[in-house]
Amino acid sequence: MTGNPFVGTARVGWMEFWSHLKSPRLIILIVLFALLVFGASYGLSQSPTMGFTNSAYLFGHPAIRNETDGTHYLVIVWVADVRGTPMAGILLSLYNASFEPYGGGTRTLIENLTTNSTGWASADLGTSFPSNTSFVLQSESGGAYLMGMTYVSFDQTLSNRTFTLGAISTSSTIGPTGSVTIFYTHVLTTTGYPATGANVYLNDTSEGHPDANGFFSTSLAPGPQTVRITYNGYEESYMVMGNTNAGPTYQNGADVVLLTVTTFFGLLLPIAAIAISFDAVARERAQGSLEILLAQRVRREGILLGKFLGAFASVALPVTVVLLAGVGILTAVSDKAPTGTFVVAVVASSLFLVAVYTLLMLLFSTVAKSVGTAVVFGVVLWLFFNLFFSFVTTFVLFSSGGSFFNPGTYGTLVVLQLFDPNTLFSMLVSLAIPSSGGYSGLVPIGYVSTATVVGAAVLWVAVLLVLTLFVFHKKAES
Repeated sequence: MTGNPFVGTARVGWMEFWSHLKSPRLIILIVLFALLVFGASYGLSQSPTMGFTNSAYLFGHPAIRNETDGTHYLVIVWVADVRGTPMAGILLSLYNASFEPYGGGTRTLIENLTTNSTGWASADLGTSFPSNTSFVLQSESGGAYLMGMTYVSFDQTLSNRTFTLGAISTSSTIGPTGSVTIFYTHVLTTTGYPATGANVYLNDTSEGHPDANGFFSTSLAPGPQTVRITYNGYEESYMVMGNTNAGPTYQNGADVVLLTVTTFFGLLLPIAAIAISFDAVARERAQGSLEILLAQRVRREGILLGKFLGAFASVALPVTVVLLAGVGILTAVSDKAPTGTFVVAVVASSLFLVAVYTLLMLLFSTVAKSVGTAVVFGVVLWLFFNLFFSFVTTFVLFSSGGSFFNPGTYGTLVVLQLFDPNTLFSMLVSLAIPSSGGYSGLVPIGYVSTATVVGAAVLWVAVLLVLTLFVFHKKAES
């Protein structure tokens, strides 16, 4: 038979595609893949700002009150979570602390306290100015509270002020909507009551007033900021720092979420391709249907190419749909879409991985003498590229005296990893990450060009396709 060597490609490809698309094993794998992508896209797209914990913070203040029997000195404490919600029933101990000039010191228990239903507790130190001006408040409610101890100090200038601050604190986190730093403080009048009339300024811009409990919080932009608090003619200013992230950041969090999701693909996508392709030829040979195909107007090249295209499409189509649906979930939840070129690169890199493992399994399925042998080949292949190859090349390179911090050694390692489709997949993703994203696996930038990495991916598919066609042709003749 002469003419087009790929006669029958479309026919065989459609038969393979349709049979695999209805395969329970593919359906199960795609469902698991979808659960992972959808779950990760949804979960990672929700900003962890303020966290999931409910840690208590102790805000301690010195106070002076004029009563009918004289001036009283008090320690006022308010306990709340990081959202400013009061926490009742918190056990506290108040200690009189003594510190030595060169370290050390002792403390003596003064009183045990328990916060009331609105998170407040107080201790009356008497009508004389405290001879020891330093006191320690400590939580006795276990280790679940991040700020389990705070200091309260009295000084002679207290009567000249109009308010005291329980804390000037920041808490930073990163999430899909950006880097977030929360500034919070607790403001009381010097008589020990919430200073709800205090004004809080951030870089001379009014941010509002403390709430009914004296608690105030606001978010900070990255970099140094000036917080100024004023009340009844008295003011205090403090420098605070908004967190600036280094390395992989969430400055464009949608890209980072997508990058994080791809870390699972090197394990899962090969399994899907192997599960579909491992018996593509071995099964036909065992059932005797390969001879029937060869007897019809179908060329050997057409059979193999059709099997590849059908198996590849049956995995590639649902994988692409799931990835795009995951991007949709990510965008809807975080209200920020990933960079379009990065999405395209992730999809293309994923399809590269599917194509390589589909061709590898077609090759091994062609030489396997039984379906059982083909299964073994699939398992060994997955283990080789997921565990063995990178470990051995890295071990040999560095055990021979190379250093990971040496540019020449790192460059050699990057080139060697071009022979591993899993690491090559990570490189392809790395090269496409927007500058606000991060990194994934080995970073080839500066060591091999983008053209080299993309060229290596094209060569993987082209060489495997030619080799598989050649081996199938020879085996079909024998």
